[in-house]
Amino acid sequence: MLRLLYALLGICDFRFIKLAISGFNTDQELLAYHGKNKFIYRSYRYYTLNIAVTCKRILVLNNYPLDRVMREVQLLETPDHGLFGVDKFLELGFEPVFLPFPAIGAWHILQNLSRKLRLPIELGDLQQQITALKLSKNADMVFAPCGTQTHLLQYLRALGLYRLPIVTLMHHPFPKGKLDFLRCWQRRLFLRGADRLMTLSSALVEDLKAAGAPENKLTSLSWGTDVHFYGSWQSPGRGVIATGRTGRDFKTFAKAVIRSQCLATLIGLQSQLEDPIYRSSSNLTVIATRDEQPVPGENRGWMKYSDLCVHMRNHAAIAIPLFAQRNLAGLTSLMDVLGLGRAVLMTRNRHIDLDIEAEGIGFWLDPGDVDGWIQRLNWIHDHPHEVETMGKRARYLAEEHYNSDAFAAQLPVIFNNALCANLG
Repeated sequence: MLRLLYALLGICDFRFIKLAISGFNTDQELLAYHGKNKFIYRSYRYYTLNIAVTCKRILVLNNYPLDRVMREVQLLETPDHGLFGVDKFLELGFEPVFLPFPAIGAWHILQNLSRKLRLPIELGDLQQQITALKLSKNADMVFAPCGTQTHLLQYLRALGLYRLPIVTLMHHPFPKGKLDFLRCWQRRLFLRGADRLMTLSSALVEDLKAAGAPENKLTSLSWGTDVHFYGSWQSPGRGVIATGRTGRDFKTFAKAVIRSQCLATLIGLQSQLEDPIYRSSSNLTVIATRDEQPVPGENRGWMKYSDLCVHMRNHAAIAIPLFAQRNLAGLTSLMDVLGLGRAVLMTRNRHIDLDIEAEGIGFWLDPGDVDGWIQRLNWIHDHPHEVETMGKRARYLAEEHYNSDAFAAQLPVIFNNALCANLG
């Protein structure tokens, strides 16, 4: 019935009639159609959005507490891109319901036991999913900004035992292990149980296709930075700064700084910076932060993002040194590069779609390449005007394309498609 209505809206456009009756095969197809016939696209969106208005409550399952991050964003302690658009749900016509994280009580004990036993079955976050099952009667969709949380729900969905559509944002390919032959059936079930699978990487789309995901479920999105959080662009300071927690090869960076002419600062967790090499050169300033969860509005946890930005703003370039790895890493720091408008030196990672060299904002380096880092650090030191121009280009990219508003604007089409397909 709904598809017939869309067909009537497209009465003057035979291609739209064909697509509307059969259903759009991919969300990209609908997004691409937007640019060709905005009137019909808006009509389609109007009717699908009305459906979303009547069934718009979304259960949100994540691997860190998004309600805490929402509070930090409100206090201007952190940028909003770590919320993956959830903070804009209400203005987009959706109501988020945050499910509890981390697990507590018996759930905490059960999940710790499961990890210690290394069982060859992936269940996701049991506390969040059991809570979701209890709340499903008064909800309309499940959204997981991280692909580690909803395994059980997706198994049930694939078996026809769960009614709500599930949209999952995948960050990484499935991990490799000795027991993969036991996990293959689980992963096929996981992929079948997702109504839409979003990624931040075109390489991950290909990985998921190879694992058996249908192409019409897959959508690669461009993540974007919270431009407003970083304020107006400011002229760069001196030297290079490296920060971050996941997959960082700070030792290669430190070895290169010691042998270069460039001043550098390294900010990391205390547990990352215990090697004596980090205190062996006057060129390198090291700031070790507490390794504990932050509390909004209190001076607890690792360094506040606003304080971190002060350090990054005082440097000419941002370094993102990474180990060689299969997973996505360094993308959050790349958001800092764009938001602050700084040049970047970054280890290659196959899941980073933004080509920093093609865009003229920085240089790629190979994993573990100390000599390459020395060369690029010296270039940053010797070419301050070119480095400033790179930074201006980075900020322009953020303002025009890679920003959190643009990222969130992509979600309604995907969510409404999933909701409409579920009704059909």
